Amino acid sequence: MTGLRIISAELKNMYFLGIDGGGTKTTCLVSDENLNIIFRSVGSSINFYSEGLEGARKNMKDILLGIEKNTGISRFDAVCIGSSALFARADEKTRASFCDGIFDCGNIIMDSDLFIALKAAERKNCAVVISGTGSMTAAADKDGNIITKGGFGFILGDEGSGYRIALDGIREAVRSLDETGEKTVLGEALLGFSGASSKEELVDIFYSPEKSRKEIAAFAPYVISAAENGDSVALCVVSYQLKLLSETLRALSVSLGEKPFAALFGGVFQNSSFVRDKFSELIKDFTSGCEILKNEPVFGALIAAKELTENDN
Repeated sequence: MTGLRIISAELKNMYFLGIDGGGTKTTCLVSDENLNIIFRSVGSSINFYSEGLEGARKNMKDILLGIEKNTGISRFDAVCIGSSALFARADEKTRASFCDGIFDCGNIIMDSDLFIALKAAERKNCAVVISGTGSMTAAADKDGNIITKGGFGFILGDEGSGYRIALDGIREAVRSLDETGEKTVLGEALLGFSGASSKEELVDIFYSPEKSRKEIAAFAPYVISAAENGDSVALCVVSYQLKLLSETLRALSVSLGEKPFAALFGGVFQNSSFVRDKFSELIKDFTSGCEILKNEPVFGALIAAKELTENDN
């Protein structure tokens, strides 16, 4: 776990903890009652599907121990956990199975990672579009109910995600190296990326049980860079995946019955103006505009935690 101390925690009476439990890492923010950031930490994933419940609980305990070591804070007035393992608000059984015995706090909610992303957007009629290792879209309707499209994971979905862009790029690279597909710079890029000296070595590298989705998704920047530099195969890969993600957002706008503003989040969007521009063009007819999400989702978890105490009063 890594951490960064922001301001002193002395003389503060209330403490909130916001948690963004992503698929590959967990980001936490500790704040005072005015949402001034006291401490930020990044630790291992608490997704109880990928890590198992006990593994996720252990990772959460380790993160909390690190927070206490760096701040002296072990008890919180409210905690909000946004989890990539959830589609909606966790029921009491799910919340208790993860939280009991870990948190010194009687005011805890667990919800989806999209719930906290929407909180972070801090604007009405807004849809959040996430494209990192995975992808998903969500918005709140007029009654405050969260509607989602996509988000079915790397086997069933993740359109337009870093993983899908990378995987499609890897497959095209292999076809190029094998001379069964169109020639592309992705072939040599894949050999350099993987450390393989030949196409045959790629089999052992990519079929290794230790090869994670995060490691595969790390090839996405190579595909995006090649597309931006005019490689036709890479451009087809990126364009196709962004088209699929745009259709996911289109379906969300239909469900809302209005044109939402799109707040974009995730490494695919944040690290490439080329991707942002292409996606913006694809969604212009059914959104009112788009921009990078100004607050990271974990800050939305802090907002939700503070609201818990306000609702109690």
